[in-house]
This record gives sequence, structure tokens and C-alpha cells, in this order.
Amino acid sequence: MKKIALYLIVIMMFLSGCAVMNTSMLETAETTRPGYPKFGVEYGYGIDLTSTMILTSATNETAFNATRLLSLPVYGVKAGIGLTNEMDITGKLWVSLGGSGSKVYLKYRLPYDSEKASIAIMPGLNYVTTESGDESDDDDFLEIAEISSYGFEIPFLATYRVGKAFAVTGMARYSADVIKIEEGDSNYKAFMLNRFGIIGGFSLDLGPLYIRPEIGVEMASPKNGTFGAAPIFAIGAGVDL
Repeated sequence: MKKIALYLIVIMMFLSGCAVMNTSMLETAETTRPGYPKFGVEYGYGIDLTSTMILTSATNETAFNATRLLSLPVYGVKAGIGLTNEMDITGKLWVSLGGSGSKVYLKYRLPYDSEKASIAIMPGLNYVTTESGDESDDDDFLEIAEISSYGFEIPFLATYRVGKAFAVTGMARYSADVIKIEEGDSNYKAFMLNRFGIIGGFSLDLGPLYIRPEIGVEMASPKNGTFGAAPIFAIGAGVDL
């Protein structure tokens, strides 16, 4: 009976909302000029924290493991500004199926003696939450859990500019997220989710306008589950002055 109840909670959480982490990069290792803004919109598939957390955070009496990680769609916008010749800052907001998230990151271009290649680190902070609520059908009543996640990430980027209008970028990233689940009066113990991402993409630049598709894989090691991976991809467009 406990397993049946847990499965019902999982199903209701999928119907009510998912905590999806925006795993997109959609950046190059190059920085925006000091004092100049940049704006962008994006669509992609990020890692679904909801299924991972529910399937791996239950007590031993009811625990069952996820067979694989899931990726679900996110829609986002971002805006940033150049701070120095080597540094810019960007904020990002996104929505998913009943959830939302935000991220702020600082990109620092590392010293590298090359006209075509650039390398950078892009540390950031992120926050994801789902919408809590109640599901009722006649006399049946089920309170939907609220999931929140906050953490940090440290990506490393390398860009090679083939020409003025085209550049390719690769990224490797480590992330750590603290996961919290609240369901009615019950608060599950928070735990940390370690994530690792590898992404490759290119940037097509038409003056200040850009189009950037990318594809990669996101790996995670949940608290009680086995190490898993999920494919991720994104496409973005915007203006980088």
C-alpha cells in the first residue's frame, strides 16, 4: 500500500508541475563589451529534478529507484551587461511544466594568447521551484508536494572562432543542488544532487544578432539512486551588442 501511495504522489506531481533545471549554455567564451547589454530567448530540454527527487528521496520502506534520468522542455529569457573587457554578468529566467527557475552567472574570460580561441569560467547560482496546490475530485483530496532547489554551478567554456560570423564552443560543468520537498505538513530531509554536464554547440553571428543551437548530456548522482544521464539540447537567439 505504501508503494501504491508513493506512485500516486509521483503521478500527481507530474500532472501538477515539474522542477526542471535549465541546463542550457547558449554562450561563448567571449565576453560582452563593457557597458553594452545583451538579450536572448531560448527553448530547450533540461534535467527533470522532480522525478529524480521523488524516486530517490523516499524512506527505505518505500524506496524505488529511477531507471534513468528524464529531460523536459523549458522556455527562457536572459539579459546581461558587460562589466570589463574580460567579464560580463547575466541573469536568466525560465518556466517549465508548472515550475519556474532563475539563474545569475558571471563570465570571466581567462588570459589566453590566441586571436581565434577563447577560454572562460562562468560560475553561477540557480533556484528552481514548482507550484504547490491541491488536487480534488469529489470527496477525494490529495495535497501536491512543493519542490525547491538551490545551488551553484562552475562551467568551463572554450570557443574557437572560425570566422567573424561563426564560432564553435564546448563546455564542461559541475553543479551541486540542494533539494527540498514539502508535502502538506511533511518535510522530507534535504539532500544534495551532484550534476555533471558536457555540451557542444555553435554560434551563427549576423552582426549583433546570433543564433545558437547546442546538444549535450547531463549526468547526475542522486542521494539514494544510481548514477544516470539524460540527453539535453537547446536553441537560442538574441542580441549581443
